[in-house]
Amino acid sequence: MSHYVFKMHLVKNLIQCALFLSSFNLASLGTLDERLDPIVIKEYGTRLAQPTLSHTEIVPGAYLIECDTICGNSMLVYGKEGAILINSMLAKMLPWLRKEIRDVSGINNIKILISSNPHFWNTNANGLFGGMMDFMISHQNTRDRILQDSTISDLNILPNYFQQRHVDNAGARITFEDTIRINFNNEKIDLMHMEKASTDGDLLVHFTEKNVIFIGDIATSNGLPFVNNNAGGSVEGTLAALKKALDLGNENTVFIPSLGQAMSFKQLKRYINKLDKIYLRIDSLKKEGLSVSEILNDREIKNQLITFKDNFMSSRETYVKRHFN
Repeated sequence: MSHYVFKMHLVKNLIQCALFLSSFNLASLGTLDERLDPIVIKEYGTRLAQPTLSHTEIVPGAYLIECDTICGNSMLVYGKEGAILINSMLAKMLPWLRKEIRDVSGINNIKILISSNPHFWNTNANGLFGGMMDFMISHQNTRDRILQDSTISDLNILPNYFQQRHVDNAGARITFEDTIRINFNNEKIDLMHMEKASTDGDLLVHFTEKNVIFIGDIATSNGLPFVNNNAGGSVEGTLAALKKALDLGNENTVFIPSLGQAMSFKQLKRYINKLDKIYLRIDSLKKEGLSVSEILNDREIKNQLITFKDNFMSSRETYVKRHFN
């Protein structure tokens, strides 16, 4: 690419970014009550207008970047060769995300952007990175769904004003079908496709030397997984992916979900055990012919679900419904 063409490409991306970000006018969106599901209002309230990001060092050189409102977590890992970012968050969060990247690493650009699945809160800013990264990688199904904007319709508790279309170049140029290894910063990074998990494009991203696994939307630290049947996801596949992640780890492994705080090996194991009990109970009640509403009123199910908190990804009622798809 010539120097002139590169400069024009960079200018185009910067203009595109500015226009996209300027389109968010919260004042014109009506009241929270008009736009948001009651669950979201109760949980996030006015923080939607002024979201903030924070970072936590998980292990040396690896940071969880957490959002206090409706967007998924990112993970930044950097070293002498540069930085890897997992998930770009929402486009409206890009200025805050770039600040976190600078604060953590002292650099402005990243080498590699990984999309852990096609969900909007993880990938919306992909196309805005442009000249700020070297290349983007995802599963092929994730690229396909991003280009089709096909994960939006199932987000029944996501505010309408976040349902913006992806900008150009949001889909990864490098894709794969099963597994791929990246050798970067003296680290073996394994990307593994989890079939029919939260979606049909979910990845586990295993930093083998740092002993950290990014698990994405198949878990949240205090809530239920988001199972997106409309994007090829399933309850069974989500459980299988969680168990695969646990098998890859050991008692010192740190697991990073797309929502909430990092999880230890013991915490993830307890999380899986609770989900297993819910799955087995719902399966038994389904075989007895009980409906969703009847299952939600089952005492054992109530006692199990009460330990999980509703969030923008998944409510307890929605999670039970996913067992019927």
